[in-house]
Amino acid sequence: MLLYNAGYRNLFWVQGGLEAAEEVDLVREGPEPFKLAGIGGLSEFLGFGLTNKELQLPKKVGVFLVADGLFIGAQQLDHYLQDIRSH
Repeated sequence: MLLYNAGYRNLFWVQGGLEAAEEVDLVREGPEPFKLAGIGGLSEFLGFGLTNKELQLPKKVGVFLVADGLFIGAQQLDHYLQDIRSH
């Protein structure tokens, strides 16, 4: 209802989501398959929705960045707590 109120008039419901839609069921603009239509944001950045081979590098980079961030954050927290205790 929110999209309709915003001015979108060509709305439809796909039972089971776009993952269940066959390519012949709907008219599409662009090369991307419907199964990838709901993917966006961080999931898309990390490579979810890509084939398994295409997914490997972005996932590894994402996991590395998260692990590195947690490690650096833990070190900073340790320095902060030691600083508080020394005063």
